[in-house]
Amino acid sequence: PPASRPSAQAALLATLADQLAHAKTVQDAHAIEDKLETLRTLHLSPTTRLLMHRAASDLAAQKPDDAVEDLGDALALQPDQAVLWRGRAQMRFVAGNLYGAISDLGQALARDPLDAQSWSLLSTVEERRNDGAAALKAWQKAMSLNPMLDPNHKRLDQLKIKAFGQPT
Repeated sequence: PPASRPSAQAALLATLADQLAHAKTVQDAHAIEDKLETLRTLHLSPTTRLLMHRAASDLAAQKPDDAVEDLGDALALQPDQAVLWRGRAQMRFVAGNLYGAISDLGQALARDPLDAQSWSLLSTVEERRNDGAAALKAWQKAMSLNPMLDPNHKRLDQLKIKAFGQPT
């Protein structure tokens, strides 16, 4: 029945997120991430998918403002889809609208707090805003969801320095 679909999807999302958090190799993590992304886009309408494709084309043509507009149109159709909020946040980031990107990521993470990609993007946006502490906190959350994002902890170490300064 349709009513059970969201809870079944949420359960599968949680299971895959748990598998991602315990992935042993980068390759395993990528395979699980692909499954998660497929699940996250499963209920997008054909029109929404078309708008996402158009946004990607706009971005490739170096028209990030047009991409933001396309994803805004997609969000008008399906505002409950966290992946669309993440997508628009990415486009806003590329367009230089850091506060808009943070706002969209807040919406994405409210709908899907297990999305390591959204947390990673939030870390990048906060770093660009020169908020080292916020960038570190978001990266730590991303790493808790997907430890294979930074298996050697290079980015983690860089963000710690930005947040707290060089250790003495």
